[in-house]
Amino acid sequence: MTTKQQVNLNTYPKIPRLLAEPMEAALSPEGDLHPVLVAVAKDDRLRLDIRDRRFNVYYGGGNLMLVDGRKSPWALHFDKKYFKGGTPKPPTLPPQLSSIDDADDWVLAFPELIAGMDKWWKQHPKGERAYCQEMAAANSRMAGPPPADYLVLDLEYQWAQRRLDMIAAKRRPTKKDATGWAEPDLVFVEVKSEYPACYGKSGLGDHARDYRDIITASDGQRVRDIKLEYENVIAQKTRLGLLGGSLGFRCFSPAVPELLVVFVDLDPNVSKLLAPLGEVRAVSDGLGNAAHVRFMCLDSKKDYVMTADGTVSLEGLVDKGT
Repeated sequence: MTTKQQVNLNTYPKIPRLLAEPMEAALSPEGDLHPVLVAVAKDDRLRLDIRDRRFNVYYGGGNLMLVDGRKSPWALHFDKKYFKGGTPKPPTLPPQLSSIDDADDWVLAFPELIAGMDKWWKQHPKGERAYCQEMAAANSRMAGPPPADYLVLDLEYQWAQRRLDMIAAKRRPTKKDATGWAEPDLVFVEVKSEYPACYGKSGLGDHARDYRDIITASDGQRVRDIKLEYENVIAQKTRLGLLGGSLGFRCFSPAVPELLVVFVDLDPNVSKLLAPLGEVRAVSDGLGNAAHVRFMCLDSKKDYVMTADGTVSLEGLVDKGT
């Protein structure tokens, strides 16, 4: 498998996340997949995110359903690990989409699948993905703007073997647009909820360097590509009713995206974070004014609403605390 060090960042052929027209049509009111969209709209525990010619339905940080349209007939998947080695057994479901009845069968099985996932998580902690799901739910709206300053657009983003937990838009008020959603900033978000995940492989230093690689590739052209990718995702989610049309989004601002590191239930003052935060500082200093790394501390016992005034620079992080 190609490592990220082997990827040519200037020529990397990223396939944008977008559903092909037939799959978007299948999710529409007359389409065979419409029951899935209705189920997501009725249950705020569920989230539908778009991939390359496929989509995931997430529950509690896990993948409840994957509809893969890259080949015909479209495949329907569920991660059977949640039922591994015990009872209950997973329900028998259609592995391919042939009619609306197949989608209905899956939706009817959602409660049983969710019960299996919940049972699995009693023995296997959810970890960061569950917090990402909570943050996405608290900072998204299907009927209008989100409650605060960030709109979570996507979970589990990958670019040139560089992985980030979430993609978000950050409200950018202007004299012409007081709401700030017409031309928001694009934000890369990384969530950390355990100290060991902050250092070593896939630690804070790795994510800061991944961020640097993305925003500097091809003199910023790759960032423009990512912005276009998510402008199209927003348009498609709006057409599907997953985002409110009243948001007023036109395009992303020309600003270089920031990296927002979110600590959930972690104290940034602990000594074990000195070294990984030092790695972040080295990357930030190397970028100078070309980019920005911000931090946010959330308490899982309170709420997950993300506000601009809840973010701090690296210099202010230890003073902010939890």
